[in-house]
Amino acid sequence: MGIFMKEHDIYVGSLQEKLNLRFAPSLGTKELHGGLDEMVELQKEFEIFKLGRSFATSIAALNLTGLSNAETKNRFQRYLTSLRKVKSNVATKSGDAAIVDALIRNLAAKKPLPVYFELHDLNASKEAGRVLITERGRPLFYMKQDYLVVSLPLGLDSKAK
Repeated sequence: MGIFMKEHDIYVGSLQEKLNLRFAPSLGTKELHGGLDEMVELQKEFEIFKLGRSFATSIAALNLTGLSNAETKNRFQRYLTSLRKVKSNVATKSGDAAIVDALIRNLAAKKPLPVYFELHDLNASKEAGRVLITERGRPLFYMKQDYLVVSLPLGLDSKAK
């Protein structure tokens, strides 16, 4: 995101956290309704994630960056929009399309998994510049919980190197 976020890189962690909380495991009570259970309901009702609709547009509809300043929000949206031009580890799908497809299938599943958005260094290897989808993984070693894992490529602005 460095290329997009620049001096707003300090917000990357909080934006990642907002994504992860939105798709987090249910806490099981009506008072704490949210996370994955709410996303399943919203998907059924509004088709927030839809084939042909960009991941960036769907995230904008969820207003995850609503409390961020406008510049941070707009830079984050540009980063998400850029995923249409990024490859993925899913054959024939761009990063954007792979994320949307995985979320649609997961949210419609009989037992949907919470979703964890992680970040990886796009400069680590030639293949690291892709969005990586893992249908079932345990990204949090301290939780006995399977997740759909979406790993987003991040890199420094070339001027910052």
